[in-house]
Amino acid sequence: MTMLYRVGVQLEGLDAVIIGQSNIVGRPMALELLAARCTITVCHSRTRDLPAKARGADLLVAAIGKARFVPGDWVKPGAVVIDVGINHLPDGSLCGDVDFEAAAENASWITPVPGGVGPMTVATLLENTLQAAEMHAQP
Repeated sequence: MTMLYRVGVQLEGLDAVIIGQSNIVGRPMALELLAARCTITVCHSRTRDLPAKARGADLLVAAIGKARFVPGDWVKPGAVVIDVGINHLPDGSLCGDVDFEAAAENASWITPVPGGVGPMTVATLLENTLQAAEMHAQP
């Protein structure tokens, strides 16, 4: 959410699709986007016509844990794409849940893997730790 706010994405009213319903990413992200006044669709392994649902997203969050699961043609032109996945390929390289190169052709903004959500998570954790330490140190 911090990343979306910092780059100036106006969330209110967007149709957001989250691919993945984990307790770690999918469900909390759905609640955060709902609080930001998005309309939410959470997709999972039994979702019918997943490609059509993804193509309707103004904001697409991929958190399914499968390398390059989301092809570029699932991305609506102008959509914002957040790739939370981190997958190891046989050659040892890393990739996300989205086919970055193909999706980038349609997306207005997309997070890379590596170098996107991961470093932002670490930065936010450090920020929260610092805030907690400062609160604890106050008399």
